[in-house]
Amino acid sequence: MSVKMNDVRKVLLMVEEKFQRFKQQQFTFIAALERSREHAHHRTQPVSTVNEVKWYMTQHCSNSIDMQIFSLFLDIMDNLKDLFYMLESLASARNYARDVLNSYRNVFSPEYNFSQFRTHYQYDGVNRLSCDEAQNYYGGVISVIPVILDLHKEAIMELSQASNKMVPEMENTTPGQQRASNNAQVRSVKKTYASRRSSKSSQKAADGWKPADGWKPAWKPPGPGRT
Repeated sequence: MSVKMNDVRKVLLMVEEKFQRFKQQQFTFIAALERSREHAHHRTQPVSTVNEVKWYMTQHCSNSIDMQIFSLFLDIMDNLKDLFYMLESLASARNYARDVLNSYRNVFSPEYNFSQFRTHYQYDGVNRLSCDEAQNYYGGVISVIPVILDLHKEAIMELSQASNKMVPEMENTTPGQQRASNNAQVRSVKKTYASRRSSKSSQKAADGWKPADGWKPAWKPPGPGRT
């Protein structure tokens, strides 16, 4: 089934709604990471990969609230990966935005190290972390979703611009305009055809029409003709 831009936008909207919920629970997410990392005796390095978050959830998660916030993070990451594949399919069909997509293709590897990710704008989730150490530990895992969202939006913008350039002018006309155009073309063809027939008839009359070679009058029986 071919991917359409409307489908892409619907998925993007769904991911953004989930991300808004995640943003409201970011400190719950950080607290869950803190507890899981303490249980795993793994607090000396920043959170770096999706697989690491999965490991904390499956092996060192201590309560249902932590499990829920871990699941939400991983669910959003899966949705972002699905959205990437949709964009890739659309880009392949239209031969656009490949450079943008290639620039962050590897981010969706479960072992990709995103610990150095920081959003290019002032991101509250990172700025509110209590100290530089916490920012270093959790800045990447908090930034990875908004960074990917920004890249997705950039790819969507390029694809939309490319699509607008490729739309034929006819597709921008209304059905009424298209019918009027078609009717005008039909009338033009009929007029041209009638003009040509009239021209041929006039030419025959002017030249004096003669039967083709080999033409003979209809046969009549011998004898006196009728009066």
